[in-house]
Amino acid sequence: MADRLEPNSDHAINYLLWINPDAPIYLEHMESAGRESPTVETYQQHDADSAKRFVTANNGHEFQRNLYYMPNARLLNGKRAKANVSGSDFLWADLDGKHFPGNEAERLDTILALLTEDKRRPKGVPPPTAIIFSGGGYQALWKLSEPIPSEQAENMNRALLEAFGGASGPIAVSQLLRLPGTVNWLNDGKRADGRKPASALLLDPPNFSKPPTTYRAEDFKLRLPKDKALTVPGSRQTDIMPTEIAPLPLPEDLGEIIPSNLKWVQVMVTGEDPPDKTYPSRSERMMACLCWMLGNGVQPGHALSILLDPDYAIGAHVREKPNSLRYGQRQVARALMTIQAGREDWPEVDEKLQPIRDHPANIRYALARLGVEVRRNIFSFTNDVEGIGLEGRDLNDVADILSSRFQLSLKFKASTAAIKTELVAIGHEQTYHPIIEYFDGLVWDGKPRIDGLLRDYAGADDTELNREFGAKFMIAGVRRVKRPGVKFDTMLVFEGSQGTGKSSFAETLAVRDEWFCGSLSLKSDDKTKAELLAGAWIVEVQEMDGIRKASSHELKKFLSTRRDKYRRAYGRDARTYPRQYVIIGSTNDEKYLFDQTGNRRFWPVRGGRIQLDKLRADLYQLRAEAVVREAAGESISLSEHLWSAACELQNLRLVEDAFAGVLEDWFAGKTGRVSMDSVKFLLGFEGGRLSSVEVQRIKAEMARLGWEDRTNRLYDLAQREQTQRRGFARGRLDERKVEWLAKRGEGGMTTLVPLTNPAAQKEPPF
Repeated sequence: MADRLEPNSDHAINYLLWINPDAPIYLEHMESAGRESPTVETYQQHDADSAKRFVTANNGHEFQRNLYYMPNARLLNGKRAKANVSGSDFLWADLDGKHFPGNEAERLDTILALLTEDKRRPKGVPPPTAIIFSGGGYQALWKLSEPIPSEQAENMNRALLEAFGGASGPIAVSQLLRLPGTVNWLNDGKRADGRKPASALLLDPPNFSKPPTTYRAEDFKLRLPKDKALTVPGSRQTDIMPTEIAPLPLPEDLGEIIPSNLKWVQVMVTGEDPPDKTYPSRSERMMACLCWMLGNGVQPGHALSILLDPDYAIGAHVREKPNSLRYGQRQVARALMTIQAGREDWPEVDEKLQPIRDHPANIRYALARLGVEVRRNIFSFTNDVEGIGLEGRDLNDVADILSSRFQLSLKFKASTAAIKTELVAIGHEQTYHPIIEYFDGLVWDGKPRIDGLLRDYAGADDTELNREFGAKFMIAGVRRVKRPGVKFDTMLVFEGSQGTGKSSFAETLAVRDEWFCGSLSLKSDDKTKAELLAGAWIVEVQEMDGIRKASSHELKKFLSTRRDKYRRAYGRDARTYPRQYVIIGSTNDEKYLFDQTGNRRFWPVRGGRIQLDKLRADLYQLRAEAVVREAAGESISLSEHLWSAACELQNLRLVEDAFAGVLEDWFAGKTGRVSMDSVKFLLGFEGGRLSSVEVQRIKAEMARLGWEDRTNRLYDLAQREQTQRRGFARGRLDERKVEWLAKRGEGGMTTLVPLTNPAAQKEPPF
């Protein structure tokens, strides 16, 4: 219970002296109720007793303040801020239990296993130097033998978080971490969520008389992120990293941080144009308001909080984005870049101090002055331009517009060719993946939902098979994005009457309209399909029309293809694009599968009342859970013990084939040999040609009856000549000596007779 919790100041300070013996003891406490009001105290190593008294006094029952330390205190020069930290002595991963599946105990067990068990720890990550239970999760630290640059450390911290499956966590080199040996008294918000105070503990307390284990940066084999800073060419100012802009709490009286200007305050509150100017779009109006705020001393963190606060309409379109925090950070960074550019000069000028035409640095500077940003979208493989209403335009149009705008607004001449070249180059440097950005902004609350996806939102029966169908489809959607081209050759098929919302269900799962393709036709050629699917995450095959008319071979080929190869519009060469989408089928029919083979690729779901409002309300958490479970390595293949149950469902969807009844009547229980010509004769195709689809139907049905498709020594229908012919055989070698021949009997009746010609009986069976 909380009233029995006490800090262990000896343990706390001895840990700091052990983990960082060359650093001052940097401590910071924050109030657990009301405003945090951080207070810093720094002690030298020889004054450890004073540090212990500070811990005891502030972290005990009287004040119940939360205690933190700064790992990189040795490299701090001045106030705690990233700019004042010269590098990093540590790497770390702060793993919060809420980002992992299961109940509280299961989450903590999962994290601990990832950190301590060699078989479960991510590849390329050595054992941590220290592991601390923080009260709600675990903090792992790796001490470095030599300090590394701040940017490298933060990139590696971010990569560690991603490797362990943590949705978010502190990565900055100026970060504070929970001090082991103290009590985590929580704060108002966490207590309101039902959490209880707990002791922060150092796991498997090391021998403090021995030095801690250290590592080189090269010991970590990590997939590093590619987040880029925004920069102004020729600027002497620091580059702007969007992810470093953190929201700051807004005061009750906004006048404390916002200048007194009724015109812009009204714009901020109402989201409408000021009386003296009309902006072409919401984004341009928002950018103008941001530049006004930041140019008049408003902190970037406060500006970001205003964009994210529903009380201020100026940020409405920011809050509509899937990852509103990340998008808002980029808008604030872009506004800062615009302001910074306005205070700089042209980087390249001639002898008359005029900007040199078409120079790449000048083009980049002009883009910064106008607040235009370009990034390469590695999901849709397009160059996305933001600013001055250029969103969604073709790159050729963008270059034309900018060439005119440069001359009118900046008195700078640049050709459309030079501008386009630079836009493409900048996009190459600034890449992003919109769906991964969306994933990065999700935080799971720990409540399991995706196992009940089909039951709770689509009205399907609560069966183990439906639970797996729904969960694995959701997890596969994440894995296909994070590992493009990964094997998932399965289609979830929604069954139900027309107008029940099957297509709307699929579209809602896609999160954004542009991530959904609802017009796929399997009758289209491969190039048309591939171009249609570029930029799609959820793809719907409506009413299974393509499957009705596509051959089994064509369907299998489409579903099993993991990479599409085609030449994009305006592209020079054909390229291979690993698939990042998953497929949903929909049908009003009860029977829609025509092929006897390959049906494992279809997961049929008989739906009921689809609850779209409930799905939309819970979609954030459904997707967040899928991200967490994918990171934990869950399989996207159907469990083996469910294969037979799935096969039964699939067989019930088979369209009754007219061939099946005829062939079963003639061949069920028989053994021997029979020619394809005889089979055709029995089916009424005497002398006619069969389509490839009809041949496949015959082969599939004969295989179901146990007859092998192979070449045998067989007679023609007239029984004149025995030679190698296509046909079927069944039974032991001695049983296969009997050949069955289709004939027209008395009265025109079709019969199937065994050949009794002694010469025929002597022929080998193959």
